Amino acid sequence: MTVAIVVLVVLFLFMFIGVPIAISLILASISGFLASIYYVPLEVVPQRLITSVDSFPLLAIPFFMLTGEFMMSGSMGQRIAGFAFATVGWVRSGLAQVSTLTSMFFAGISGSGAADTAAVGKMMIPLMEQKGYDKGFAAATVASAGTIAVVIPPSIPMIVYGVTAGVSIGDLFTAGIVPGILIGLSIMLLNYWITKKNRYSEEAGKFEFTTFKKTFIEGILALILPLIIIFGIRGGIFTPTEAGAVAAAYAFIINKFVYRDMKWSDIPECFIKAGKMTAMVVFIIAAANLFGWLLTAEQIPHMLVELVSGFADNRYLVLLMFTVIFFIAGCFLNASAAITILTPLLLPIAVAAGIDPVFFGLIMVVNLSIGMITPPVGLDLFVVKGIAEVSYDRILKAIVPFVLVMVVDLLIITFFPALSMFWI
Repeated sequence: MTVAIVVLVVLFLFMFIGVPIAISLILASISGFLASIYYVPLEVVPQRLITSVDSFPLLAIPFFMLTGEFMMSGSMGQRIAGFAFATVGWVRSGLAQVSTLTSMFFAGISGSGAADTAAVGKMMIPLMEQKGYDKGFAAATVASAGTIAVVIPPSIPMIVYGVTAGVSIGDLFTAGIVPGILIGLSIMLLNYWITKKNRYSEEAGKFEFTTFKKTFIEGILALILPLIIIFGIRGGIFTPTEAGAVAAAYAFIINKFVYRDMKWSDIPECFIKAGKMTAMVVFIIAAANLFGWLLTAEQIPHMLVELVSGFADNRYLVLLMFTVIFFIAGCFLNASAAITILTPLLLPIAVAAGIDPVFFGLIMVVNLSIGMITPPVGLDLFVVKGIAEVSYDRILKAIVPFVLVMVVDLLIITFFPALSMFWI
């Protein structure tokens, strides 16, 4: 237990002074090795960092990152947005609904919340401002919708959890479909209510089937990509890793040779951007895995199981405990780091309480997705802050209703597991 205290104190100290999370995790792990009563050679540190990411399923991460970059370098993104406009742009609060629906479509392609938030924000926030929407509300709408990217498959955090927990990534992807749609629809309902209450925009029109049909035909090759990924995995045609490679190749071929709006000069930049984002995620995974290995070696998960064994038979109490822990962790940690740290600690408790590991991973990811729009970390908030050029305080004020609605969604998903698990 002394080691755990030392490690946590060092970790939060470094995080408090602004040291990057991956470096903080490595330094905290080293302090744990030095404080341990057992001799642990420091050569273990680089060995664990390397072996923890020596995993075939993790190759899906750079492929899906590259898919997102290919999609945005051509017109696939614009075609998806055009279809979203034709679908919901005619209703009251249309642009806010278009932002959310576009984010849901993008979520089925890249799996990265920050990337989707940036892509949709650059397109939609200026348009919403022109139509009279409050800047804070526009930023909050895009940021909250961006969280859906880590729930609807493919999801980078789900891949990380699947590798860490040793469960089927395909099952995780399937479990995220209904919860992702539920969150998207609830955000759209909230958009309608806020827009009507504050009269940000009075635009309302009429559904035009001709426009809907035209944009659907123009964007069909982009819109079917999520279906190719999901049905390909569930049908056993390819693994999640192979699905990422197929998605990247598909996005490249469609943009370059069908739509013909991707330049050869765009390709190196796509690889560089995808490589940078992948390096950031994988470095965090490696550091968090080292941290989790240290805690496991010190029997911390076993101690926690014994600590909560008194109420482990009460499934709902355990789920509520997990909800609180994940929500707090999401406020301070990157999703990938939180997953690789918490999974070895809490998964044994979940299994002891009779909770399916796939469902446990789902509620963890949904919880951590809310952390993308809550301070002090809130990555999506910082992304839209730069795009909208609005103060952080103003965004925080506007994001509160969205957080509350997503918490309600979370409770529904948590305590009604059949909603997401019925087809697994």
